[in-house]
Amino acid sequence: MFASLSRFRRETAVLAVLALLASLLVVVPVSAADPKADHPAMYSACVGEAAESAGFTDVPAGHTNAGHIDCIAYYGITKGTSVDTYSPLMLVTREQMALFLTRLAGLVGIEVASDASHPFTDIGDLSEESQTAIGQLADLGITKGNNPSGTTYGPADPVQRDHMALFISRLMKKMTKGIGGATPDDVAKGDSEVKSPFTDLGPTTKSAYDAITQLWELGVASGINDTHYGPAQSITRAAMAGFMAGVLDHSNARPAGLSIQADKVSDYGAITNAVIVVSYRSDDFAPVEGQAVDLFYGTGANRGLEDNGKCRTTGTTGLATVVEGGAVCEQDANDATTDENGNFLITDGMATAGTTSVYYAWTGKSGDKFDADDVDEKTVSITAKLDTAALHISSTISDNAYANEYDSDAGGTTENAALEDDDVINNEPRVDLDVTKSVTFTVQLRDANGGDVSRADQSISVTVVMAGSTTSTNTYKVKTDANGKITYTINAPTDRADTGSNIADDRRLDTVTFKLGSISQTRKVLWLEDDPVRTSTKATVSRAYTVISSGSARVAATVTIYDQYGNLHRVAGQKVSFTVPSDAIAVERGAAGGRATYTGTAASPTAGTAVGWSATVVDDGDAATVEPSVDTSNAGVTPVNVATDDSRATGLTVAAIYAKEDKFRAGSAATPTDGSTLYTYDSDDTFLHNGARVSMDKFEVQLGKNITGTPSQVPVVTVVLYDDDGGSIFDVTTAASE
Repeated sequence: MFASLSRFRRETAVLAVLALLASLLVVVPVSAADPKADHPAMYSACVGEAAESAGFTDVPAGHTNAGHIDCIAYYGITKGTSVDTYSPLMLVTREQMALFLTRLAGLVGIEVASDASHPFTDIGDLSEESQTAIGQLADLGITKGNNPSGTTYGPADPVQRDHMALFISRLMKKMTKGIGGATPDDVAKGDSEVKSPFTDLGPTTKSAYDAITQLWELGVASGINDTHYGPAQSITRAAMAGFMAGVLDHSNARPAGLSIQADKVSDYGAITNAVIVVSYRSDDFAPVEGQAVDLFYGTGANRGLEDNGKCRTTGTTGLATVVEGGAVCEQDANDATTDENGNFLITDGMATAGTTSVYYAWTGKSGDKFDADDVDEKTVSITAKLDTAALHISSTISDNAYANEYDSDAGGTTENAALEDDDVINNEPRVDLDVTKSVTFTVQLRDANGGDVSRADQSISVTVVMAGSTTSTNTYKVKTDANGKITYTINAPTDRADTGSNIADDRRLDTVTFKLGSISQTRKVLWLEDDPVRTSTKATVSRAYTVISSGSARVAATVTIYDQYGNLHRVAGQKVSFTVPSDAIAVERGAAGGRATYTGTAASPTAGTAVGWSATVVDDGDAATVEPSVDTSNAGVTPVNVATDDSRATGLTVAAIYAKEDKFRAGSAATPTDGSTLYTYDSDDTFLHNGARVSMDKFEVQLGKNITGTPSQVPVVTVVLYDDDGGSIFDVTTAASE
């Protein structure tokens, strides 16, 4: 009987323990996905000198925690495992953790007792520094020991990652927040539901779960991978550095001396409300109150500075503008001063769309004028990128698909009897159902200057109207990727026969409208099974220039014939008639595979003056089709002379640049469109811009500026020495009026 009672009591005790554990554990969903931290620090402690390499040879620059390790070394939280090693993969013991945390505590405004007592009986053999640090943690309530009675600390035990979160959370709740910083208490108060991306927190205690998720929201805690925190794993010195650098960011800790940061350094459209924080700290990182700081900003090409590094205060380009009330670029009594926390704020940091504003902060002597050569200024740049102004749409439909008026009933000028059909299919790109089963559109965000806008998560509305035997309308939402781009595919209709006067599904007209805000673009697709017929041509030349030789120049020309679907029209026997100046008669060439080519000769050409040529598609006698005309106006060829070796030239104006061939065509200053001479360059040459040496790429950029502009704007080239085998010296001058 007594044995049974004893067993019953043991079972009851076990059940009680299990019940207690169950109350401490938290039940979390399989996936509490929250891929974005909602309360990150707005500013960083790891800037300026704190971001410079600490010199640890076992921490490569590309290491995930390299910046964190450099930062905590700068602030003296870590001393490394040797003079030049950090040992990032080594596990952190509880003794080491106490040293790290007490050093961190002093930096974030937590006062620690110098003679803190402790109840631990297992730390007597440790160094005095370690015993003091452990006592200080206990005094602050950050650690409670490693046994239920709280009498042992376990200094040699590795720190578990869930315990690390608890230690950091307790410390942050006691620290002094910096501007734009937060603590775990702020997260708990601000969010009705705090989450993380971690799916392995089920076995953790409620307090550890809260600490981990709150630190995630603060941007302090990271996982062992994207979805796992690894609460029972031991923390490495590398991961520990990440936690501590994150704590510093939320505090008032900043590098010694002057620093400047902005909460918004880049955005789309005009920026008018960036918050700029200027900070000043002593050599031991203590806030300095009353430090006067001159603050000004500049925009434009020179960003507020003259070429000599002095502040630009006149003119409209790069005008320096006072920010805080003092004189422009000069120390005086009206300059802003730091508050008791060693900071001051500017709440209206700005940059107009498409520009960058650079804010300069410096602490020169009263009466001094800013000169970048003499002072240690700090800067922060605010870039306002051009926002979306247009949608650029391309598709898998051939660029040469027939999309002009052709219906004879409507009297179109390019009518073709073989293409006559209902008015509804006028002026739409045609797609051959026998060949193509889908069409994909690509939409790219573009700014007002035609540049790509790489803006993600922009929701583009796609409305598709399919008009066949029946009409349907559907609207979808598609978000842009990191490149500011979406793709959308429409599938070909089912092939059905015509029924009476109705348009069958194999003649379906699809109208696709892409819309972003007030910006809208529409594209149409007409699905057909009509037989291919000649509809259009394209005239090209092998080169835009031709070298004059023996008083003549050759012109290599091609005419490509397309059908209404934009495919090469491969009708056997088709011919094209070519005429080049000085040829006695027109010459016919067969259009094999849809292309006809011919090389003609222009006798006595004038260098720099384009040679004209013409071509026509030969009438094949079929009354049902009209032969498409050939437009050669944009396919001219310019005869040129090749520059002579060892020659020199001044005042040359650039008519054209052929960057793929490393050549440019230039003429005299008197007639800037006269590109009579061809020059070749390569990487062995010397390139100058306004007398200063530049790279070949920079030379090409300058060559290509405003070559179609007025004479005062086109680039001017001096050929100091020319050698087509290498060793040439070119100096390109960019006009001030560019």
